[in-house]
Amino acid sequence: MFNYAVEGLLLNVFFIMFPLIFYPFINSDRTEDKPFVKNLFLYVLFASSSVLCLIFHVTVQQGLMFDFRVIPFILACLYSNRIVMLLLFITLLSVRFIYAGQGAYLNLISASLALVLVFFIEKRYHSLRLVHKIIVTSAIAFICKTVGIVSNYIFDPNYRLFDAIIFYIIQSIFMGLTVYIIESIIKNARMRKELIESEKMKIVSVISASVAHEIRNPLTSVRGFIQLLTQADLTAQKKAQYGSICLEELDRAEQIINDYLSLAKPQPENTDKLDIGAELEYVGKVLNSYALLNNVEIIVEFEQDLLIVGDRSKFRQSLINLAKNGIEAMLHQGGQLRITAKRDKDSIVVLIMDNGNGMTNEQIRRLGTPYFSNKEKGTGLGTMVSFNIIKSMTGKIDIRSEVGHGTEFRILFPLHS
Repeated sequence: MFNYAVEGLLLNVFFIMFPLIFYPFINSDRTEDKPFVKNLFLYVLFASSSVLCLIFHVTVQQGLMFDFRVIPFILACLYSNRIVMLLLFITLLSVRFIYAGQGAYLNLISASLALVLVFFIEKRYHSLRLVHKIIVTSAIAFICKTVGIVSNYIFDPNYRLFDAIIFYIIQSIFMGLTVYIIESIIKNARMRKELIESEKMKIVSVISASVAHEIRNPLTSVRGFIQLLTQADLTAQKKAQYGSICLEELDRAEQIINDYLSLAKPQPENTDKLDIGAELEYVGKVLNSYALLNNVEIIVEFEQDLLIVGDRSKFRQSLINLAKNGIEAMLHQGGQLRITAKRDKDSIVVLIMDNGNGMTNEQIRRLGTPYFSNKEKGTGLGTMVSFNIIKSMTGKIDIRSEVGHGTEFRILFPLHS
C-alpha cells in the first residue's frame, strides 16, 4: 500500500470542499446578468482548488503525484460552463508541466479523457437522478485516472498498479460525496427560491382577501342604513343622520383602499387625540342597523374624558371589526353586545362583550392569525388587522371566553392626559 500523508489527504479534502461553500453565492440570481464576473469567480474558485490539491499532494510514489485535483476539475466541467471548463483545463495542464516529469503526460491523458467524457454526457447530466449523477461522476474520475496510470504500467511493468487503483477508488468515493453535497446545495437554493415565490403569492392572496374583508364591513353598514332609509315613517332628522353615516362609511371604505395601496410606500399616520366615548358612540351607530337585522341589542357605556392618541380611522376600523365579530357570534340566537370604556389607573380599558357561542382555549390562541376564523366563510384577516392596529397604538389585548356563554375582549390603552 502507498504511504499516505494524513496532512496531505486532509488538505486535499478541504481544498475540494471549500469551493462548495461559495458556489451558491456565485451561482445566484445576482450574478446572472454579469456573466463575466460569474465566470471569473467560478474559474478562480475551481482553479485554486485544483492547483492547491496538486501543490499539496497526498503522496508521491515512484515519481508520480497522487492527489484529488481531478475532482474540482470535473465539478467545474459539469456545474459551470464551457468557458470555465477550457480555462481550467489549460491551467491544470500548465501547472502540472511546471513540475515536469512523466506524470505531466499522464495528467494530459487523464485530463483530456475527462474533458471528452464530460462533453459527451453534459447535456443529459442535469436530467439524471442524484444517484445516477454520483455514479457517473465517480466513474469518470476513476476511468480517466486509471487509464492514465495503466498507460504508465505498459512502459513500467514493475509499477505498483494495484495500489494506484485503490487510491483512485478512494478518490471516486470523494467525487461522489462532493456531487451529493453540491446537488444538495443546489436543491436547497431552488427550494428557497420557490419558497420565496410562494410567500410572495401568499402575501398577494392575503392582501387581496384582507382588502375584500375590510371593505365588506363599511359596505354592510351602508346596505343596512339604505334599507332603513326605504322605510316611509322615518323623520327628516333620522334620514339625514343615516345618510351622514352612509357617507362616512363610504369614506372609510375609500380610506381602507388607500391604506392597502400605500403598503408598498407607507405614509405617516394621522395621529389625533381621540375621545373614547365619542368613538364608541360612533361604532355603536355604525353597527346598529346590522345588529337590529340580527336581533342583537348594542349597549354603549363609557366614562367621560377618556383620551388616547392614535389614528382615528384605523381605531374605528379595529373596534368595528371586533364588535361585528361579536354580533356574528349571536346570529342564530340574538343577544346583547356591550361596548364599554373606563379608566383604570393610568390606562383606559375598552371592553367588547357578547353572549354568543364563545371559544375554546385553542381557538383563543389561534385568534388573530391569517386564515383562522370561527365563521364559516371568514378569513381571520379582519381580526388580524384589528390586533395589529391596536398593538401599533401601544394597546394590549386580553381575551376571555367560555363556550356557550360568550366572549370578552379587554383592550388596554395608555391614558393621554
